[in-house]
Amino acid sequence: MPLGADSKQPGGDGISAGERELLKLLASGLTDEVAGKRFGVSLRTVRRQMAALMERLHATSRFEAGLKAAQRGWL
Repeated sequence: MPLGADSKQPGGDGISAGERELLKLLASGLTDEVAGKRFGVSLRTVRRQMAALMERLHATSRFEAGLKAAQRGWL
């Protein structure tokens, strides 16, 4: 599913399949550039999507975002 796709997963957890995949790729250590190439989107799109996820998670760092995403069962 494309990164920007807005189809939410059943269950109401509020995260799209693309957002979940982005979190998994970045959590596995891939750079924004590589994640963008995997999705076929620009570096800017990856960074914008990650910033939006961090805001939704009320995280001030990517590490904190990963921790909070895992606590919510998003990873």
